[in-house]
Order: sequence, then structure tokens, then C-alpha cells
Amino acid sequence: MEFFSKEEMATVFDVARVNANPARFDLKKCTSVNGDWIRTLEPRDLVTRLTPYLIKEGVLSAEPASDQMSVLLRAIPLIQERMETLRQGVGMLGFLFADQPGSPSFEVDSAEAEKVLTPDAQPVLVAARDALISINDWTTENIEESLRVALIDGMELKPKVAFGPVRVAVTGRRVSPPLFESLEILGQERSLARITSAIK
Repeated sequence: MEFFSKEEMATVFDVARVNANPARFDLKKCTSVNGDWIRTLEPRDLVTRLTPYLIKEGVLSAEPASDQMSVLLRAIPLIQERMETLRQGVGMLGFLFADQPGSPSFEVDSAEAEKVLTPDAQPVLVAARDALISINDWTTENIEESLRVALIDGMELKPKVAFGPVRVAVTGRRVSPPLFESLEILGQERSLARITSAIK
């Protein structure tokens, strides 16, 4: 996509080239273009733009603490390529701040839980919890390796079946930022607590 500043658009605009047919506002196209612009922003700029939405929806406190802003800055690269509107960031990031001071408690979407956190998912969650407990250095790389060894190699599951229950248990949704990076940012204690809570 080619971007134009207001000044550049004014320079190249020619009323003679305006189509005489009635104009139609294309919301889907507009949203797509908005997403393209979001992806051009510097992470700190996107944090600044996104913060008011997170505060309005109660994800962040009215005066976010420095550790909250640090988490937000770490998470931005995980969602920036997936966002088309700033409001979408609220749903994508809410799980990282839940159960923290000034934020709502963590809840798994009931419809998502019904579809994914089924009885068949219970052995997957137990194996995931046991694998994650043993990690001493809580990094994305170690998290991914441990889960793949336990669920893909050990249980011979396909990735969707292996990681879907873990994703929903930890983020509350089937659609979320990348799982392994999200687990690292969330932290070992909170990640394990959510997986354990999903085990019946």
C-alpha cells in the first residue's frame, strides 16, 4: 500500500479526476487501511494511542503503574500486526492485566470454554501444567520447547489440539496474541494458576 500525507494528497488531487458515479463508503476497506496505518506506528506511539481505550474499558487503572506500561510495551509487538482498530487491542490484551490491582478479575469466555475446555482437553491441560512447572528459566523459547515436547511429541497431538486448550485457559479466548510469548509476559505463576484453574 502507498501512503500519502495530507500535503501530498492536496498536491496530487485534481477535481477533474473525481468519478461522477455516486460514492459508496466501504467500511471494510476503511478498516483495512486503518490497520495498515496502525502497523506503521512506533510501539511507544501505539501504546500512547491505545492506553485511553484500555483505561476506558477498565483494563488499566486510571493512572497506570509503570509495571503495567512496561507489560503493555512488551505486548505491543505481539498484536500490532493483528490489529485493524485500536479498540481491538482491548480484547487482545485484557488477559495480561486481569487479576492485577485496578483491573477486572480474569474470566474465560464461557462460549470458548464450552468449545475448547472439554473433557478431552483435561489430559492436555494436566500435561501442559506439569511441563511448565519444571521450567527454571521462563522464556519464550523454553516455554515452546517444553510444551512441544510434552504435547506434540509426548501425546502425539496436532498443534491446534495441543495448544488450543492452553491458549483458552490462559488468555480466555481462542484468538489471542502468540501463545508462547504471551505466557512469558504473563509470568510462570499466573500462567500455571490459570491452567490449574481450568483443570476439573
